[in-house]
Amino acid sequence: MDLTNVVMPGAQSLVTAIVTDSWSQVRTALSRIWARHRGDDGPSGPSVAALEAAGTELDLARQQALAVAGDGSESERADRMQLFWIGYLAGQIAARPELADAVGGLPVLLDAQRGASVTMTTNTKNFSGSARNAVQADDVSGGITFGR
Repeated sequence: MDLTNVVMPGAQSLVTAIVTDSWSQVRTALSRIWARHRGDDGPSGPSVAALEAAGTELDLARQQALAVAGDGSESERADRMQLFWIGYLAGQIAARPELADAVGGLPVLLDAQRGASVTMTTNTKNFSGSARNAVQADDVSGGITFGR
């Protein structure tokens, strides 16, 4: 296997996710993959602890990539981030060879994540009724129930 052909496209995709603000969706998808390959899956998939550990690992890598990017033009920063992610992904594959297929599939996965529909609505007043697939940040109060 040519490691360059596996990690280069994945690194490019991760940089694109960071510079286009789609990191949270990418982090969620990658956390599932990383956690699945940690080997502590339960009957319904990776445990919550494994998902959190994978997410923390990815967030740390993102912070390091941004630090490595430093100052300069957007193009220069993206190039330095890409170099970081190439090394990071190569290190992940060296430590866990079973990740090679997942890393090789990152461009397709991340393209699908970027293509997902996201709608943001801010409601600073009262809301009455029902909503599907809603996320609330900050304070939540009142007679709110969550269910499926």
